[in-house]
Amino acid sequence: MMRTLVEWIVGERMPADTGAMGFVFERPMPGWAWFLVVIAAIAIGVWSYRRLSGSTNRTTRAMRGFLASVRASVLVLAALLISGPSVRFERMRVERDRVEMLVDRSRSLAIEDAPAQGGARTSRDAQLSSLLAAARPTLEEVARAKDLDYVGFAAGAFSLATEASGPVLGEPTGERTDLDGAIRQALARAAGRPVSAIVVYSDGRSATPVSPDTLRMLERDSVPVFTVALGADERVGDAAIVSATVPPRAFVRDRVPVEVRVDRGGIAGKLEVRLVDMATGGELARREVPQVDGVSGEQSVVLDGSFDAAGARTWRVELVSERADLVRENDARESSVEFIDRALRVLYVEGTSRWEYRYLKNLLLREKDVDSSIMLLSADRDFAQEGNMPIARLPRTKEEFAKYDLFILGDVPSGFFSPEQLAVIRGEVGERGAGLLWIAGERSTPASWDGTALADLFPFRPPLALETRAGLSMMKPTDAATRLGLLRLSDDDDGWPDVFTDDALSWPRLRYMQSLPRSKLKPTAEVLAEAEGSGAAAEEPSAAIARMRFGAGEVVFVATDEIWRWRYGQGERYPERFWVPIVRLLARESIVQDDARAVLTASPARVAPGDSVMLSLRIADEETARQSPQVVPVEIRAADGTPVARVDLPRDGGEATAAFPTERAGAYEAVAEDPAFGRVSAAFEVVRQDDELRRGDTDHAALADLARRTGGRTLDAASFATLPSLLPQRARETDESISRTLWDTPFALALLLVLLGIEWTGRRMLRLV
Repeated sequence: MMRTLVEWIVGERMPADTGAMGFVFERPMPGWAWFLVVIAAIAIGVWSYRRLSGSTNRTTRAMRGFLASVRASVLVLAALLISGPSVRFERMRVERDRVEMLVDRSRSLAIEDAPAQGGARTSRDAQLSSLLAAARPTLEEVARAKDLDYVGFAAGAFSLATEASGPVLGEPTGERTDLDGAIRQALARAAGRPVSAIVVYSDGRSATPVSPDTLRMLERDSVPVFTVALGADERVGDAAIVSATVPPRAFVRDRVPVEVRVDRGGIAGKLEVRLVDMATGGELARREVPQVDGVSGEQSVVLDGSFDAAGARTWRVELVSERADLVRENDARESSVEFIDRALRVLYVEGTSRWEYRYLKNLLLREKDVDSSIMLLSADRDFAQEGNMPIARLPRTKEEFAKYDLFILGDVPSGFFSPEQLAVIRGEVGERGAGLLWIAGERSTPASWDGTALADLFPFRPPLALETRAGLSMMKPTDAATRLGLLRLSDDDDGWPDVFTDDALSWPRLRYMQSLPRSKLKPTAEVLAEAEGSGAAAEEPSAAIARMRFGAGEVVFVATDEIWRWRYGQGERYPERFWVPIVRLLARESIVQDDARAVLTASPARVAPGDSVMLSLRIADEETARQSPQVVPVEIRAADGTPVARVDLPRDGGEATAAFPTERAGAYEAVAEDPAFGRVSAAFEVVRQDDELRRGDTDHAALADLARRTGGRTLDAASFATLPSLLPQRARETDESISRTLWDTPFALALLLVLLGIEWTGRRMLRLV
C-alpha cells in the first residue's frame, strides 16, 4: 500500500525487479538536529499566537493552539523539504563470475594411449569425452552459481557450441598447440568480467610453453588454473618417418635408392624400415634403424629396390617395431617411381690404355642395360673402337651428343675437343641433365682442363692441377654416399667391407690418389668418399670422390684410377659395385627430363609453413619457348587435387621462375599446362617443425607445474567432484537502486500550500488578518 502511494506521489511506476523501499536525504541531519528543529518550530508557533489580542474564551484559545500547531508543522515541513527528501527503491545487480573451460582440440588427441577399461588403450579424445560426461553433475552444480565458457584451443582459441549434454567437440584437427596463447585469449574473452578460474583439459603438449608474462597476469588477477591431464602418464614414445626421397624415374633393373629419414621419437629397442611394392605387396628391402645418442633424434636409412619391367610403381616405406607405435599415421610414406625400359647410353673417352680403362671398359660391355660408345685416343688408326655402339670419331653436333645419358672423361687432354664440342657437352649436362664422370689421371685430368668451357664442371675451385698424395691411401665412404646408395661394396648394413680397413692387407690400398682438400671444394659440392693415409707420416684426409650438381645434371670426380686393384683375389665384385651405381646415378638424371619439352621444379621440396618454394620452369628448345606464353600460370594443388593457389611465372627466354609463399602444412603439387609443352608438375611438402604427430608424448608435468604456480590443482576423474568447493567467489554486486526526489514533487507543494491555507483560514476566522 505504501509503495503504491509513493509511486503515486513521484508519478512513476517502479520496475518489478526493485526491492525494499526507503527514504533518504540529499542533505541529511542528525537526530538531535531534527529534535531541535521540532522544538524550535513548536516554540515559534506557540510564541506567534500566545501574545495576540482578542477573545480569551475556551474556543478561541483552542483555535489559537490549533493554528500554532499548524505553523509549527509548516516550519517542520519547510526544514524537511530543505534537507532534500528522496525515496529509494533498492535494486542490486549481481555480475556472476565465469569459469573458462579450455578444451584441447589439436591432432595429438587422436593418439590412442589413454587408459581404458580392461587395460586397453583408447584415444585421448575419447578419454576427454568420457571425462566431460562423468563431470556433468559437477559442472551443472558450478553452472548454477557461475557462467561456464567452453573454449576449444589448438593454434588459437575458439568458442565451442554447447548442448544440454555439454560442449560439442567435433574432430581434433588442430595442426599445433599453443596453450600460452589460449590462456591469454580466454582472459581477453572475459572483457573485464570477473574470472573465477580456468579449467584446462589437455595432454600438456604445447609448441609454446606458458610464458612468465602469462603467469604474472594470472597471479595479478588471482586466477587459479585447474588442469585435467589427458593421455598416458608415462612416456610412450613415437617413431615417425619424417621423409622418404625417391628418384621420380629410373631405368629398368636399376637399384633405386630410397632415402628414409626416421625419427625414433624415444622408441628404444629394435626398429626397422621396410620397402614394399604396393601392387604386389612384396617386400623389396628392409634395414634396421641405428640408435644414435640414446633413443632420440633423426637417422637416415637408405633402402634400394628395383623392378624388371617398364611402368610406374608405387612404393611404400613402413616402420616395423617390436612394440605398438604411438601414432600410426606417421609410420608410412608412399612414393612413385617410373621405370624406363631402355639401356642407358654412355660415351667413354679415354686418353691411354691404362689399367682402369681396361677394366671399366669391360665392365660397361658386360652390363646388358648399358649401351656404350668407347673411344681410346692413343689407339692406332686401324684400331677398332669398342662398345656396342662403336664410333669412328667423336660426336660433333648437339644431336649426336644428345644420344648419350652419361659422358665419362678419363685422362684426356682438353685440346682433343674443339671449343664447340666442349660447349655442347656443357649444355647437355646443364640443360638436358646428362651426367659427367671425371676419372683423374697423371697426365691430363684435371690439370689440362683449366680455362676451358668444362672447367666449371669440376666440383672444386681452380687452379685445377692437383698434387698427388704421398704414400698409400685407403678409401672410406661418407654419409652422403650412403644416402645415395653408392659405394655399397658388401651386403652389410654399412655396406663397406672390413677388409678395406685392415692395415695388414696391401691390395685395398691405392697407390695413386690426387690430393683434393675439402677447403678447395665448391660450396655446392659434397664428398662421397675420403682418402686416408696410414702411418706416422700420413696426410690429412682429402676428398677421393666428390659430387656436384650443375644445372639439370650431375658431375662426379674420382681422384684415382686404381679401383682395378680391388680385383686382387676378389674378381670383379668390388670394382663392379663401385662403378655401376655411380654410372646409373649420373645417367638417371637424363631420363628424368627425357623427351620433355619443359621441366618444372620446386625447390626446396620440403619447407616449413611461412617459407617460400621457388618454382622454376625450364623450356627445352627454342621452338617450344617461342610458342609458350610470356607468363606461365602454375596451379598449386593439395593432396586431394583441390586447387589452393595460382602462381604466375614470368618467362625470360627458356626460363620462368617465381616464388610461392607457403601457409598450411601438407603435400602439394605444382602443375603447369600449356599446348606448347603439355603438362608438367613438381611436388613439394610443407611440414611444421612442431608437427602435432612428430612428438606425440604427453607433458603432464607441465600441466602440474602450471596448476601449482597459479594456486590451482591437478584433477582427475575421482577428484573433479571437489571443483565447486575449490573455485573462488569472484562475483561482483552492483548497486543499481532507483532514487526519486520528493521535495520537488507536486504533492510536497500541495501539502505546504494546504498547511498555509489552513493557517490563513483560521486566522481569518479569528479576525487576526
